[in-house]
Amino acid sequence: MTALVRMSAGLIVWAVTFCVLYGLHGVGCTAGWPSTPLTGWIDLHRAILAAAWLAGIAAGVAVVLAFRAPRPTLIARTGWRLAWVGLIATMATGLPILVLPACL
Repeated sequence: MTALVRMSAGLIVWAVTFCVLYGLHGVGCTAGWPSTPLTGWIDLHRAILAAAWLAGIAAGVAVVLAFRAPRPTLIARTGWRLAWVGLIATMATGLPILVLPACL
C-alpha cells in the first residue's frame, strides 16, 4: 500500500491542484473577480488563482522532498521520479494563469 501511495502522490497533488484551479476559475468568472483590481495589472481573480497554484507547487515540492529515498530501491526511485512528473505537470498547468486573459 505504501508503495502505491509513494508512486501516485505527486500525480494526486497535480490532479487536486488542477481541480481546484478549474473550480476557482469558474467561480471567479461567475462572481466577477476579474473586474476587481488589486494592484496595477493584478486583479482579484488572477491573485486567487496564483495563490492556489503556488500552494499546489509547494505541495508538489514537499512530496518530492519527502520521497527522496536513502536506499535506492526500484519503488523509491519510481516514486521520486513520479513525484517530479507531478511537480512539473503542476507547474505547467498553472502557466496560463500568468499569460492568458481570465474570462473570455
